[in-house]
Amino acid sequence: MNGSGKIACAAVLASAALVVLHGASAENLTGETRKLLAAAKLDPAVLKGLDKELAVPAAMVEAAKKEGKVRVQLTLSAIEFAKTSQVFQARYPGIEVEYSRGIGPQTQKALVAVRTGNLITDVIGTYDSRLDEFHKAGLLKVSDLPAYASLRDDMRTPSGVDAADKLNYWCTTYSTERVDKANLPKRWDDLLTIPAWRNGRLALATNAGQTFLPTLAIKLGDAWAENFLTKLFNEVKPQLRKETLAATGKLIAVGEFDLVLAIQDYVTERDALKGIPVAAHCPEPVVAAWGKLGIFKDTPYPNAARLYVNWHISKEGQIANYQYGRQVPVHAALDSREFMPYPEEIIGKQILYRTDDVLAGQRRIISLWRKYWEGAGGN
Repeated sequence: MNGSGKIACAAVLASAALVVLHGASAENLTGETRKLLAAAKLDPAVLKGLDKELAVPAAMVEAAKKEGKVRVQLTLSAIEFAKTSQVFQARYPGIEVEYSRGIGPQTQKALVAVRTGNLITDVIGTYDSRLDEFHKAGLLKVSDLPAYASLRDDMRTPSGVDAADKLNYWCTTYSTERVDKANLPKRWDDLLTIPAWRNGRLALATNAGQTFLPTLAIKLGDAWAENFLTKLFNEVKPQLRKETLAATGKLIAVGEFDLVLAIQDYVTERDALKGIPVAAHCPEPVVAAWGKLGIFKDTPYPNAARLYVNWHISKEGQIANYQYGRQVPVHAALDSREFMPYPEEIIGKQILYRTDDVLAGQRRIISLWRKYWEGAGGN
Protein backbone atom coordinates (compact mmCIF):
# COMPACT_ATOMS: atom_id res chain seq x y z
CA MET A 1 0.00 0.00 0.00
CA ASN A 2 1.42 3.42 -0.99
CA GLY A 3 1.57 6.41 1.32
CA SER A 4 -1.66 7.99 0.09
CA GLY A 5 -3.49 4.68 0.43
CA LYS A 6 -2.32 4.33 4.04
CA ILE A 7 -3.52 7.84 4.81
CA ALA A 8 -6.91 7.18 3.26
CA CYS A 9 -7.25 3.89 5.13
CA ALA A 10 -6.30 5.56 8.39
CA ALA A 11 -8.90 8.26 7.78
CA VAL A 12 -11.63 5.67 7.19
CA LEU A 13 -10.67 3.79 10.35
CA ALA A 14 -10.60 7.00 12.37
CA SER A 15 -14.01 7.96 11.02
CA ALA A 16 -15.39 4.53 11.89
CA ALA A 17 -13.97 4.82 15.40
CA LEU A 18 -15.70 8.17 15.83
CA VAL A 19 -19.00 6.66 14.75
CA VAL A 20 -18.60 3.84 17.28
CA LEU A 21 -17.65 6.25 20.04
CA HIS A 22 -20.53 8.59 19.18
CA GLY A 23 -22.99 5.72 19.22
CA ALA A 24 -21.70 4.61 22.61
CA SER A 25 -21.93 8.04 24.23
CA ALA A 26 -25.02 9.65 22.74
CA GLU A 27 -28.43 8.74 21.40
CA ASN A 28 -29.84 9.44 17.96
CA LEU A 29 -30.42 13.18 18.39
CA THR A 30 -32.20 15.50 15.97
CA GLY A 31 -31.28 19.13 15.50
CA GLU A 32 -34.30 20.18 17.60
CA THR A 33 -33.21 17.83 20.39
CA ARG A 34 -29.73 19.33 20.41
CA LYS A 35 -31.32 22.79 20.51
CA LEU A 36 -33.46 21.65 23.44
CA LEU A 37 -30.47 20.32 25.38
CA ALA A 38 -28.54 23.53 24.77
CA ALA A 39 -31.46 25.66 25.99
CA ALA A 40 -31.81 23.49 29.09
CA LYS A 41 -28.01 23.41 29.63
CA LEU A 42 -28.09 19.61 29.82
CA ASP A 43 -25.41 17.12 28.83
CA PRO A 44 -26.59 14.78 26.03
CA ALA A 45 -25.80 11.91 28.42
CA VAL A 46 -29.11 12.71 30.16
CA LEU A 47 -30.81 11.01 27.20
CA LYS A 48 -29.11 7.67 27.76
CA GLY A 49 -31.58 4.92 26.88
CA LEU A 50 -33.67 7.13 24.57
CA ASP A 51 -33.20 4.91 21.54
CA LYS A 52 -34.66 1.98 23.47
CA GLU A 53 -37.65 4.06 24.61
CA LEU A 54 -38.36 5.14 21.04
CA ALA A 55 -37.93 1.66 19.57
CA VAL A 56 -41.49 1.32 18.27
CA PRO A 57 -42.07 -1.04 15.33
CA ALA A 58 -41.16 0.48 11.97
CA ALA A 59 -44.61 -0.48 10.75
CA MET A 60 -46.19 1.78 13.38
CA VAL A 61 -44.12 4.74 12.23
CA GLU A 62 -45.01 4.12 8.61
CA ALA A 63 -48.71 3.73 9.46
CA ALA A 64 -48.58 6.94 11.52
CA LYS A 65 -47.09 8.82 8.57
CA LYS A 66 -49.83 7.51 6.31
CA GLU A 67 -52.43 8.71 8.82
CA GLY A 68 -50.52 12.00 8.72
CA LYS A 69 -52.16 13.64 11.71
CA VAL A 70 -52.84 13.45 15.43
CA ARG A 71 -54.98 15.71 17.64
CA VAL A 72 -53.64 16.41 21.11
CA GLN A 73 -55.30 18.06 24.13
CA LEU A 74 -53.12 18.91 27.14
CA THR A 75 -52.86 21.76 29.65
CA LEU A 76 -49.90 23.51 28.02
CA SER A 77 -50.53 26.89 26.46
CA ALA A 78 -50.54 26.98 22.66
CA ILE A 79 -47.16 28.72 22.66
CA GLU A 80 -45.63 26.16 25.03
CA PHE A 81 -46.99 23.24 23.06
CA ALA A 82 -45.75 24.67 19.76
CA LYS A 83 -42.19 24.51 21.09
CA THR A 84 -42.49 20.95 22.35
CA SER A 85 -44.24 19.89 19.15
CA GLN A 86 -41.24 21.02 17.12
CA VAL A 87 -39.12 18.41 18.91
CA PHE A 88 -41.69 15.70 18.15
CA GLN A 89 -42.04 16.66 14.50
CA ALA A 90 -38.28 16.76 14.01
CA ARG A 91 -38.24 13.19 15.30
CA TYR A 92 -41.25 12.13 13.19
CA PRO A 93 -41.57 14.44 10.16
CA GLY A 94 -44.72 14.20 8.10
CA ILE A 95 -47.17 13.96 11.03
CA GLU A 96 -49.30 17.06 11.56
CA VAL A 97 -50.08 17.81 15.21
CA GLU A 98 -53.32 19.67 15.86
CA TYR A 99 -53.43 21.10 19.38
CA SER A 100 -56.18 22.30 21.70
CA ARG A 101 -55.75 23.30 25.32
CA GLY A 102 -57.79 21.27 27.80
CA ILE A 103 -58.46 22.66 31.28
CA GLY A 104 -61.63 21.90 33.24
CA PRO A 105 -64.62 22.49 30.92
CA GLN A 106 -62.56 21.70 27.82
CA THR A 107 -61.75 18.23 29.16
CA GLN A 108 -65.46 17.67 29.84
CA LYS A 109 -66.22 18.86 26.31
CA ALA A 110 -63.89 16.19 24.91
CA LEU A 111 -65.72 13.54 26.95
CA VAL A 112 -69.13 14.69 25.71
CA ALA A 113 -67.83 14.68 22.14
CA VAL A 114 -66.66 11.08 22.30
CA ARG A 115 -70.00 10.01 23.75
CA THR A 116 -71.80 11.54 20.79
CA GLY A 117 -69.44 10.00 18.26
CA ASN A 118 -67.82 13.33 17.36
CA LEU A 119 -64.22 13.09 18.54
CA ILE A 120 -62.44 16.42 18.88
CA THR A 121 -59.12 15.00 20.07
CA ASP A 122 -57.25 11.71 19.95
CA VAL A 123 -54.75 12.13 22.79
CA ILE A 124 -56.23 13.48 26.02
CA GLY A 125 -54.44 14.58 29.18
CA THR A 126 -55.38 15.33 32.78
CA TYR A 127 -58.69 13.50 32.88
CA ASP A 128 -58.02 11.95 36.31
CA SER A 129 -60.86 13.78 38.06
CA ARG A 130 -63.28 11.86 35.77
CA LEU A 131 -61.26 8.67 35.49
CA ASP A 132 -64.20 6.23 35.55
CA GLU A 133 -66.08 8.17 32.88
CA PHE A 134 -63.10 8.25 30.54
CA HIS A 135 -62.51 4.54 31.05
CA LYS A 136 -66.15 3.88 30.16
CA ALA A 137 -65.80 6.06 27.06
CA GLY A 138 -63.02 3.73 25.93
CA LEU A 139 -59.26 4.20 25.81
CA LEU A 140 -56.59 2.38 23.81
CA LYS A 141 -53.98 0.24 25.51
CA VAL A 142 -50.67 2.08 25.95
CA SER A 143 -48.82 -0.18 28.38
CA ASP A 144 -47.26 -2.07 25.46
CA LEU A 145 -45.43 1.06 24.26
CA PRO A 146 -41.65 0.86 24.89
CA ALA A 147 -41.45 4.13 26.89
CA TYR A 148 -44.26 3.05 29.24
CA ALA A 149 -41.80 1.15 31.44
CA SER A 150 -39.99 4.44 32.15
CA LEU A 151 -42.93 5.85 34.13
CA ARG A 152 -42.67 5.92 37.91
CA ASP A 153 -43.97 2.75 39.53
CA ASP A 154 -47.36 4.01 40.76
CA MET A 155 -48.17 5.52 37.38
CA ARG A 156 -48.21 2.15 35.61
CA THR A 157 -51.76 0.98 36.26
CA PRO A 158 -53.29 -2.52 35.84
CA SER A 159 -55.71 -1.39 33.14
CA GLY A 160 -52.82 -0.46 30.86
CA VAL A 161 -54.82 2.34 29.21
CA ASP A 162 -53.44 5.24 31.22
CA ALA A 163 -50.01 6.78 30.87
CA ALA A 164 -49.03 9.98 32.70
CA ASP A 165 -48.76 13.53 31.43
CA LYS A 166 -46.98 15.59 34.09
CA LEU A 167 -46.41 15.72 37.84
CA ASN A 168 -47.92 18.51 39.96
CA TYR A 169 -46.70 19.47 43.41
CA TRP A 170 -49.55 21.29 45.15
CA CYS A 171 -47.97 23.96 47.30
CA THR A 172 -48.61 27.49 48.54
CA THR A 173 -47.61 30.75 46.87
CA TYR A 174 -46.44 33.62 49.07
CA SER A 175 -45.24 37.20 48.82
CA THR A 176 -41.47 37.45 49.04
CA GLU A 177 -41.85 41.12 49.99
CA ARG A 178 -44.24 40.83 52.94
CA VAL A 179 -43.92 37.31 54.36
CA ASP A 180 -41.49 36.42 57.12
CA LYS A 181 -40.25 32.93 56.24
CA ALA A 182 -40.48 32.00 59.92
CA ASN A 183 -44.26 32.18 59.49
CA LEU A 184 -44.39 29.74 56.59
CA PRO A 185 -46.19 26.55 57.72
CA LYS A 186 -43.92 23.53 58.02
CA ARG A 187 -46.97 21.30 58.02
CA TRP A 188 -50.51 21.94 56.75
CA ASP A 189 -51.84 22.03 60.31
CA ASP A 190 -49.58 25.01 61.06
CA LEU A 191 -51.88 27.15 58.94
CA LEU A 192 -54.43 26.78 61.74
CA THR A 193 -52.20 28.13 64.50
CA ILE A 194 -49.88 30.77 63.03
CA PRO A 195 -51.41 34.22 63.71
CA ALA A 196 -49.95 35.72 60.51
CA TRP A 197 -52.47 33.80 58.41
CA ARG A 198 -55.56 35.26 60.03
CA ASN A 199 -57.31 38.53 59.27
CA GLY A 200 -57.64 37.69 55.58
CA ARG A 201 -53.94 37.35 54.79
CA LEU A 202 -54.49 33.74 53.69
CA ALA A 203 -56.51 33.03 50.55
CA LEU A 204 -58.06 29.87 49.14
CA ALA A 205 -58.32 29.25 45.42
CA THR A 206 -61.74 28.06 44.36
CA ASN A 207 -60.39 24.68 43.27
CA ALA A 208 -58.49 23.98 46.51
CA GLY A 209 -60.92 21.23 47.46
CA GLN A 210 -60.03 19.31 44.31
CA THR A 211 -56.28 19.76 44.41
CA PHE A 212 -54.45 19.18 47.67
CA LEU A 213 -57.31 18.22 50.02
CA PRO A 214 -58.51 14.80 48.71
CA THR A 215 -55.04 13.28 48.99
CA LEU A 216 -54.49 14.62 52.51
CA ALA A 217 -57.99 13.67 53.67
CA ILE A 218 -57.87 10.10 52.36
CA LYS A 219 -54.31 9.44 53.44
CA LEU A 220 -54.60 11.13 56.86
CA GLY A 221 -58.22 10.19 57.59
CA ASP A 222 -61.68 11.73 57.90
CA ALA A 223 -61.10 12.95 61.46
CA TRP A 224 -58.10 14.98 60.28
CA ALA A 225 -60.11 16.42 57.39
CA GLU A 226 -63.05 17.50 59.55
CA ASN A 227 -60.76 19.11 62.14
CA PHE A 228 -58.69 20.89 59.49
CA LEU A 229 -61.67 22.28 57.60
CA THR A 230 -63.58 23.28 60.74
CA LYS A 231 -60.69 25.32 62.08
CA LEU A 232 -59.66 26.66 58.69
CA PHE A 233 -63.07 28.11 57.85
CA ASN A 234 -64.32 28.98 61.36
CA GLU A 235 -61.16 30.25 63.04
CA VAL A 236 -58.62 31.26 60.36
CA LYS A 237 -61.37 32.56 58.04
CA PRO A 238 -59.37 32.87 54.80
CA GLN A 239 -60.38 34.88 51.78
CA LEU A 240 -62.40 32.81 49.32
CA ARG A 241 -61.16 33.65 45.82
CA LYS A 242 -62.79 32.74 42.53
CA GLU A 243 -59.98 33.87 40.20
CA THR A 244 -58.03 31.36 38.11
CA LEU A 245 -54.71 30.06 39.36
CA ALA A 246 -52.96 32.19 36.74
CA ALA A 247 -54.16 35.35 38.51
CA THR A 248 -52.99 34.57 42.04
CA GLY A 249 -49.42 35.81 41.65
CA LYS A 250 -50.63 39.19 40.40
CA LEU A 251 -53.14 39.43 43.26
CA ILE A 252 -50.35 38.81 45.78
CA ALA A 253 -48.21 41.45 44.08
CA VAL A 254 -50.89 44.13 44.57
CA GLY A 255 -51.40 43.18 48.22
CA GLU A 256 -54.74 41.36 48.08
CA PHE A 257 -53.32 38.61 50.34
CA ASP A 258 -49.94 37.22 51.35
CA LEU A 259 -50.34 33.47 50.97
CA VAL A 260 -52.63 31.33 48.81
CA LEU A 261 -53.26 27.61 48.51
CA ALA A 262 -53.09 25.44 46.61
CA ILE A 263 -51.01 26.29 43.52
CA GLN A 264 -48.70 24.15 41.42
CA ASP A 265 -45.08 25.11 42.04
CA TYR A 266 -44.40 25.57 38.31
CA VAL A 267 -47.22 28.16 38.11
CA THR A 268 -45.54 30.11 40.91
CA GLU A 269 -42.16 29.86 39.21
CA ARG A 270 -43.65 31.12 35.96
CA ASP A 271 -44.80 34.30 37.75
CA ALA A 272 -41.48 34.69 39.57
CA LEU A 273 -39.57 34.49 36.28
CA LYS A 274 -41.72 37.40 35.04
CA GLY A 275 -40.55 39.49 37.99
CA ILE A 276 -43.61 39.07 40.20
CA PRO A 277 -42.38 38.96 43.85
CA VAL A 278 -43.65 35.48 44.75
CA ALA A 279 -42.19 32.08 45.61
CA ALA A 280 -43.49 28.60 46.33
CA HIS A 281 -43.58 26.92 49.72
CA CYS A 282 -44.68 23.31 50.16
CA PRO A 283 -45.93 22.24 53.60
CA GLU A 284 -45.51 18.61 54.61
CA PRO A 285 -46.68 16.19 53.62
CA VAL A 286 -46.18 17.51 50.11
CA VAL A 287 -49.14 16.62 47.90
CA ALA A 288 -48.22 15.39 44.43
CA ALA A 289 -50.49 14.36 41.59
CA TRP A 290 -49.89 13.22 38.06
CA GLY A 291 -52.22 13.89 35.20
CA LYS A 292 -53.47 10.86 33.29
CA LEU A 293 -52.65 10.60 29.59
CA GLY A 294 -54.67 8.42 27.24
CA ILE A 295 -55.94 7.82 23.71
CA PHE A 296 -59.61 7.51 22.78
CA LYS A 297 -60.15 4.05 21.27
CA ASP A 298 -62.25 5.40 18.39
CA THR A 299 -59.50 7.66 17.10
CA PRO A 300 -59.07 7.62 13.32
CA TYR A 301 -55.32 8.10 13.90
CA PRO A 302 -54.38 5.25 16.29
CA ASN A 303 -50.79 4.82 15.15
CA ALA A 304 -49.98 8.52 15.18
CA ALA A 305 -51.64 8.84 18.60
CA ARG A 306 -49.68 5.92 20.07
CA LEU A 307 -46.48 7.26 18.54
CA TYR A 308 -47.13 10.67 20.13
CA VAL A 309 -47.89 9.23 23.58
CA ASN A 310 -44.78 7.06 23.48
CA TRP A 311 -42.69 10.11 22.59
CA HIS A 312 -44.38 12.29 25.21
CA ILE A 313 -43.44 9.94 28.08
CA SER A 314 -39.93 9.30 26.76
CA LYS A 315 -36.98 11.25 28.11
CA GLU A 316 -36.98 13.50 25.04
CA GLY A 317 -40.67 14.35 25.38
CA GLN A 318 -40.50 14.88 29.12
CA ILE A 319 -37.46 17.14 28.94
CA ALA A 320 -39.11 19.16 26.16
CA ASN A 321 -42.25 19.59 28.25
CA TYR A 322 -40.22 20.70 31.26
CA GLN A 323 -37.99 23.11 29.38
CA TYR A 324 -40.74 24.72 27.33
CA GLY A 325 -43.74 24.32 29.66
CA ARG A 326 -42.19 23.77 33.13
CA GLN A 327 -44.15 20.53 33.47
CA VAL A 328 -42.43 18.29 36.02
CA PRO A 329 -41.43 14.96 34.43
CA VAL A 330 -43.17 11.67 35.19
CA HIS A 331 -40.17 9.73 33.88
CA ALA A 332 -38.56 7.74 36.72
CA ALA A 333 -35.02 8.62 35.62
CA LEU A 334 -35.77 12.37 35.64
CA ASP A 335 -36.72 12.54 39.32
CA SER A 336 -33.97 15.01 40.22
CA ARG A 337 -33.50 18.65 41.15
CA GLU A 338 -32.72 19.65 37.55
CA PHE A 339 -36.37 19.01 36.76
CA MET A 340 -38.06 20.69 39.73
CA PRO A 341 -38.99 24.40 39.83
CA TYR A 342 -38.33 24.57 43.60
CA PRO A 343 -36.24 21.50 44.49
CA GLU A 344 -35.51 22.71 48.03
CA GLU A 345 -39.25 22.61 48.70
CA ILE A 346 -39.56 18.97 47.62
CA ILE A 347 -36.37 17.01 48.20
CA GLY A 348 -36.16 15.37 51.61
CA LYS A 349 -39.82 15.99 52.49
CA GLN A 350 -42.59 13.45 52.97
CA ILE A 351 -44.64 13.20 49.78
CA LEU A 352 -48.19 11.89 49.44
CA TYR A 353 -49.23 10.93 45.92
CA ARG A 354 -52.74 11.15 44.53
CA THR A 355 -53.01 7.46 43.73
CA ASP A 356 -56.01 5.68 42.24
CA ASP A 357 -57.47 5.03 45.71
CA VAL A 358 -57.56 8.79 46.22
CA LEU A 359 -59.22 9.31 42.85
CA ALA A 360 -61.83 6.71 43.79
CA GLY A 361 -62.75 8.59 46.97
CA GLN A 362 -62.17 12.20 46.04
CA ARG A 363 -65.80 13.02 45.14
CA ARG A 364 -66.75 12.41 48.76
CA ILE A 365 -63.98 14.77 49.91
CA ILE A 366 -64.95 17.41 47.34
CA SER A 367 -68.52 17.28 48.69
CA LEU A 368 -67.18 17.78 52.21
CA TRP A 369 -65.10 20.73 51.03
CA ARG A 370 -68.09 22.25 49.25
CA LYS A 371 -70.12 22.11 52.44
CA TYR A 372 -67.56 24.24 54.26
CA TRP A 373 -66.85 26.48 51.27
CA GLU A 374 -70.48 27.35 50.67
CA GLY A 375 -71.13 27.60 54.40
CA ALA A 376 -68.50 30.34 54.52
CA GLY A 377 -70.13 32.21 51.66
CA GLY A 378 -68.21 30.81 48.69
CA ASN A 379 -69.86 30.13 45.34
